[in-house]
Amino acid sequence: MPIPLATIGYEAAPQAKVIDTLKAAGVEVLIDVRAIAASRRAGFSKGLLSSSLEDAGIAYVHLRALGTPKEGRMAARRGKTAEMREILPTWPSPRRSCSWPRPSRSPRAGRPPCSATRPTIAAATA
Repeated sequence: MPIPLATIGYEAAPQAKVIDTLKAAGVEVLIDVRAIAASRRAGFSKGLLSSSLEDAGIAYVHLRALGTPKEGRMAARRGKTAEMREILPTWPSPRRSCSWPRPSRSPRAGRPPCSATRPTIAAATA
């Protein structure tokens, strides 16, 4: 049985609102798919985000290889979204480049994060 997967962007919301939304949806693991897990927005850089999620009972996993490659980010900054999309076919396959790490234990009740309860996973995609 597949594990439910959702996506969430963070551009227009403060960190507390994003975490409240994740909690309300029953998310147990957030997968950060940004190539560079840094943000000018308060609370969304990797260290602060992961510790805030942990405090809220949500595990954090960063899968950098799933983020937009440097060439794609540079094209997007220049407003060349078509060029950015052309780069995507050369993007590494997650199956080849990631081992899909999981936290060793779920922060909730000591359960493994992918137990028979099939926790929800969200991917941060902003």
